[in-house]
Amino acid sequence: MTGTKRNLAIFDIDGTIMHSAGHDVSLFREAHAQHIPKESMTAHWGNFSQMTDFAINNEFFDRVHGRAPTDHELNAIQSTFIALVRDAHMARPEIFSPVLGALHAIENLSGHTDWAVGFASGGWEVSATYKLETMGINANAYPTAFGDAHADRLTLVQSAIDAAKITHDRDAFDHIVSVGDGIWDVAAARDLNLPFIGISSWVSRETLMEAGAQDVIDHYEDYAAFEQLLLNSRVPN
Repeated sequence: MTGTKRNLAIFDIDGTIMHSAGHDVSLFREAHAQHIPKESMTAHWGNFSQMTDFAINNEFFDRVHGRAPTDHELNAIQSTFIALVRDAHMARPEIFSPVLGALHAIENLSGHTDWAVGFASGGWEVSATYKLETMGINANAYPTAFGDAHADRLTLVQSAIDAAKITHDRDAFDHIVSVGDGIWDVAAARDLNLPFIGISSWVSRETLMEAGAQDVIDHYEDYAAFEQLLLNSRVPN
């Protein structure tokens, strides 16, 4: 263990550092609708058991076709989705704007002596990295995990942690905090026994706290307070 960064903050993207969560869901559904018969979309879309693009896509195809998508089908839907995301960003960039103070927080933490930063997004890599790029964040400069192969949030976050250990040459971190905006993020943090900070930019503070989050903020504008909360945040109950 030779890395100097002792602590790790793992951030989700949609709804956590960017105001894109609801729009992303709509565009993801629209991408499928362009390749699936309307009656199948009506009958089978919604109430998915896991919230990553990989899991949603596979579960939906299993409902419609009784099988996983072929590579050709997956590539076609991914291409449609990223095109929709790019078009939406060009038409209305404000719907992909950073959560207040998020960029400042990530920049400060990345340059901090003790803190490392990673990203764990349930979205496909092609869209998640594009969104980071629109914020001026180079995904290649950070340990990451995306929803291309992970069926659940627990393994997604753990994969980002494992990537961070490699990036920063550590066997373990002294303190790891998960930062997210969904009730599935709360559940993953609880299952991994990780302190958690909820961001109520999309899901309400009340909903996150009912799910078990003990520490919830609206944004990152007060960076000093956020950094202190990182040290004092608690595992969801």
